Amino acid sequence: MQKKFVVAIVTALGIATLAVGATGANAAPTKKAKVSLCAGKTKAAAIKAINTAYANVLDGSKGLTGEQKTESIQFASGTKVNQAWRDAFLASSAKNSAAASTTSVAVDKVTCAGKKSADVVFTLVLGGSRAEGLAPPGTAVLEGNTWKISAITMCDMQALGDATVLENEPCLSIAAS
Repeated sequence: MQKKFVVAIVTALGIATLAVGATGANAAPTKKAKVSLCAGKTKAAAIKAINTAYANVLDGSKGLTGEQKTESIQFASGTKVNQAWRDAFLASSAKNSAAASTTSVAVDKVTCAGKKSADVVFTLVLGGSRAEGLAPPGTAVLEGNTWKISAITMCDMQALGDATVLENEPCLSIAAS
């Protein structure tokens, strides 16, 4: 029963197929943000930004739109966007926004794995109850000046509902890298 609920939640969160081959338009120039590396004096700020990225995507109670969520997912925004995946993500997110509102996330631990990467232990919270051990360990990456949930973490989340996703493109290439 819990697996069926997870499949519904994964779909509700709009976790669609991610792509490595990326094309897309650059965003309009904005004020240059300070980079928070996962080291030294900026480590605490980086960990806070990683927590925010996970909450932005996996906490439906925040009420963010699909467009807003893409800003926190590797290959869904920035200079390495795959437009086909982005469009599918946005459509799925809009279709399932009501179901996603009952899901949230608890980031339990962030460990810097380098200045621009981190390992993340998190727990999905389904209908107010922690689903211990359900979510696979995740990672975060610094893309430009923004900490994002890694593409492989999104593939792993999608695999909760369909394990074959890791055997097919684009997740196959993501997992191999």
